[in-house]
Amino acid sequence: MSVRHLDQRIALARITVIAKRDIRVGEELLVTYVNPQVPYRVRQNELQAWGFGICTCPRCIKEARKSKDDNDRELAHLVQELKAGFGIA
Repeated sequence: MSVRHLDQRIALARITVIAKRDIRVGEELLVTYVNPQVPYRVRQNELQAWGFGICTCPRCIKEARKSKDDNDRELAHLVQELKAGFGIA
């Protein structure tokens, strides 16, 4: 779905939600408050700045795990390099 702000002169402006495809009865509709094309960390920072807290949608949870795994690998590699540099086994 796409959200359009029809009157942007006031904070509580009227918006219109436009479906990009047919919607089934009872189907849950979700709205993103940030650009979904930017990286995980950027999205989380923008949500925090708006006061929404941490996003726990399935995509963000998956990307958070990957980010943590990547950070853990980088840290392990750094520790290994430091030990080698100091001659520690």
